[in-house]
Amino acid sequence: MMTGEIQDSFYQLLLKYSRPGNKKHGMILQGEVSMENWEEKVKRLSHLSGIQLYYYDIKGKKVEASLTTLISLLQVMGIEDLSETGLEEKIREKEEEKNNPFPPVVVTSERKLRFGPLSPQKVVLMVKGEKGEEWREEFNIEEHSFLEWDFPPSMEWGYYELTFLPGEKEVVHPVFLVFSPGSCFLPSHKIWGIQVPVFSLATLKSQGIGDWRDLLLVEDKLKKAGGEFLGVLPLHLTENRSPHGISPYLPLDRLLWNPIYLSLEEVASFLGYEESKKYLDELSPLFSSFSPEKEIDYDGVWSLKQKFLRQTFGLFWERRNEDPRFLELESFFQEERIKWASFFYAFAEVHGLNWRNWPSPYRYKEKKAVEDYIQAHREEVLYHAYLQWLMEKFLSSGSFLGFDLPVGASAGGSECFLEEDCFAFQASLGAPPDDFAPAGQNWGFPPPFPEKERKNGYRHFIALIRKNMQFARYLRVDHILGWQRLYWIPEGSEAREGAYVENFLPDLLGILALESMRNEVTVIGEDLGTVDPLLKESLHKFQVLSTRVFYFEKDAEGFPLSPSQYPPLSLATFNTHDLPPLVSFWEGEDILLREKVGMYGEEEVRVYLGEREEFCKKVLQKLSQWGLWEEGGSLWEALLRFLALTPSLIKVVGLNDVLGEKRMINLPGTVDEYPNWRLRLPIQETNLEEALCQIGRIMKGGG
Repeated sequence: MMTGEIQDSFYQLLLKYSRPGNKKHGMILQGEVSMENWEEKVKRLSHLSGIQLYYYDIKGKKVEASLTTLISLLQVMGIEDLSETGLEEKIREKEEEKNNPFPPVVVTSERKLRFGPLSPQKVVLMVKGEKGEEWREEFNIEEHSFLEWDFPPSMEWGYYELTFLPGEKEVVHPVFLVFSPGSCFLPSHKIWGIQVPVFSLATLKSQGIGDWRDLLLVEDKLKKAGGEFLGVLPLHLTENRSPHGISPYLPLDRLLWNPIYLSLEEVASFLGYEESKKYLDELSPLFSSFSPEKEIDYDGVWSLKQKFLRQTFGLFWERRNEDPRFLELESFFQEERIKWASFFYAFAEVHGLNWRNWPSPYRYKEKKAVEDYIQAHREEVLYHAYLQWLMEKFLSSGSFLGFDLPVGASAGGSECFLEEDCFAFQASLGAPPDDFAPAGQNWGFPPPFPEKERKNGYRHFIALIRKNMQFARYLRVDHILGWQRLYWIPEGSEAREGAYVENFLPDLLGILALESMRNEVTVIGEDLGTVDPLLKESLHKFQVLSTRVFYFEKDAEGFPLSPSQYPPLSLATFNTHDLPPLVSFWEGEDILLREKVGMYGEEEVRVYLGEREEFCKKVLQKLSQWGLWEEGGSLWEALLRFLALTPSLIKVVGLNDVLGEKRMINLPGTVDEYPNWRLRLPIQETNLEEALCQIGRIMKGGG
């Protein structure tokens, strides 16, 4: 029987929806209802739909999803009839899907497939590959036996369309096959590098925000010091509008790039138009008002940059019949997704980003209406393709880039518009309560539908991975825990009222491995927090590097792990963009900051400061014991020597630590309370070069 909150929730729902004719929210309860049976059916259907009935929090406590949450998430998934009959029908449907001998997708690294058991029949298998390869094979199936198919020796890793044609039935069974290498690409030797929030770079030539030229300057210094990894926070398209449209982890589209990172001098030089160079000279004094000491004014910077970019495109458009590069832009625009995304932003400039309120033909993406609009507003639509074209021109010039893939995208952007069926818009992604965010986190963007993605052959997921590997040598997957399960919060609920929804981890990792090998890109998984051992095992199997953060790597007594205990297949670092720099961490300033913004009370601050002080003492004790530090010595150098001693394949230091910065780039769980994503890091070339060379010497063992 139900007790406590779940029982109360059930009675409330029963009273609310069991009145004759009541169909609010699509829920139907008719006749006599067995409370216990109905609850069990809700739980059974939730389980079959991938909703986890409970999870263990960061302290190991079991947290059960309330009946209210289960019902809300079932409705988010499109299940309307929640009567006993409706539940039973949906349960039967889900069980039939799971028992289907021909699943919609098979991801494997084995050279053999097995389907069944099947009834006696003759089956013809048709196979088609990406390059037009074709194979045909016939099978005679005996009673309750399996169809087994060995791949032809010439069949390479890749994507294949399988079609099973039963001899006596007209039913066709299509299966999308991903033949994966089963492991990701790895560099041939250990490397080190730095993590850079590009927006924060403030050089003498910056225009109110860090840009591509600033990043190349940092890369040049890194190369001279022997570094081979230049990680950047996400560079994807955002609104560039404060306060909600500036987070690199809330992009409008993860397949598009943010032109705010274009260096206007580089654009002017690339185009070579004298008029543009003169116009830039006129605008330059206006950029001087964006002092490096001030927080980034995204609205003001983007407004000025847009003026210049529109002017240069105007000149480009006027010369479209004489500048051969315009044909290159036209060819770029013909890529289907670029065309549709460019239409989206041209149309949104007039009608707003809330595409659900757009006129019907455009809201529902009617092809003729969109094509007609593009023809009638070709210059404006091409302008948005021009921005992406320029970004890809410059992105291709990086050498050691490590890109960062966010876990989701804004509901108001082109990605959700173009892939509408893949997302659940009546829920948000987030995280349950923990020490860093006691109320939990609501990230404000819709979760993907795992089952719909799978039935669609992971088309969008494949495009996402492929695009983010196009210009990178390394790819960090933010919150890779979400590839195993994601925390869904029903619309209108508190973050603590969510539940986990399972994903298809082996499928996603198999696809990742295929794209990684094809593009020769090393993959890093951000696997921090409470992690299922199965996920750790899977990442290791597929050669996805684990993220090991010094702050969190402790033994049972709270002492830091020795360098030798870090796994080789890992990226070792001191912190991340969501954590305090070393100086701030050491002094407990992040704890005091959380008190200041109202996240911690006095007692919590006292406890956490005490724990931090104790951990810092243990760090010094161990560093001394390992011969890395002595009283009066440099703690920074000792920690670098510690990092150098780890067997981790990649060792990374944050730019804020390199520069001795104390402020956090981002304080999770805040929006207006803290200037997230707006702080700048003044760069002095000589100091930066010296600091990187010091790291380089220590990483080589010469510290």
